[in-house]
Amino acid sequence: MTAASMGRQARQITRGFAARLAGKGERGTDRKVRRHSIDVEDRRARVSRPIGDGTTAGALSWIDCLLKAVSEWDDVQRAKGGARPLGLHGLRVLEALLGRRGKVVVDFKTGRLDPELATIARAAGVTKTTVVRALARLKAMKVLDWIRRTERTGKDGVFGPQRRQVSNSYFFTPEALPARVAQRLRDLLARRRLRRSGTMPPDIPKASARPSSPELRDLLDRMEAGIARASGGVNASPPSGQYPLSGAEG
Repeated sequence: MTAASMGRQARQITRGFAARLAGKGERGTDRKVRRHSIDVEDRRARVSRPIGDGTTAGALSWIDCLLKAVSEWDDVQRAKGGARPLGLHGLRVLEALLGRRGKVVVDFKTGRLDPELATIARAAGVTKTTVVRALARLKAMKVLDWIRRTERTGKDGVFGPQRRQVSNSYFFTPEALPARVAQRLRDLLARRRLRRSGTMPPDIPKASARPSSPELRDLLDRMEAGIARASGGVNASPPSGQYPLSGAEG
């Protein structure tokens, strides 16, 4: 150990001791740990919640509806002439976190979702910096939130870092969405439930397009006119005697 490293350690110990005497919270040797991080064993770090109803079918349905509601809202805001709340990258990151782009594993039953930023970036096809910005937009829109976490290094009693930063734990917050988005999400989920239960009324079929051929259109018009006359109590055949004699003998 060099004199310089010994001097640094001595200064760290002195500062830590002085901070404890002053009653100040000082991170000491764990300087790479982000502020407001929570240990993975702490109850406050257990923020996971089931995706949808926790079943595979229910979770996939919930994911479809959430993506549709959020993307529609993004389009509406853009159509009004404003900036998109999420944009293309924000939607890509959301799709990645929902497991729609591979690489990110989502536990539907427990809702556990704690991928590394690099994993999200690979899944979304963007950089880590873009992921950080997209997550900030998603959090601002109340689509999701997260908890910063740490874990012990297992080096108790040894001079050096006692904790290290680990990946965030993410969770979705549909109850905090903007009112219109939340209502749209509820409507979409309700329609899905009705379809699954078989009580959803069938869609009314759209009228078929008219033929492009003038001859076919004319024939169709004459047929429809004949049907209309018949249904109105009018005899579609001409009065007796109006047809010329054919000359054929019966």
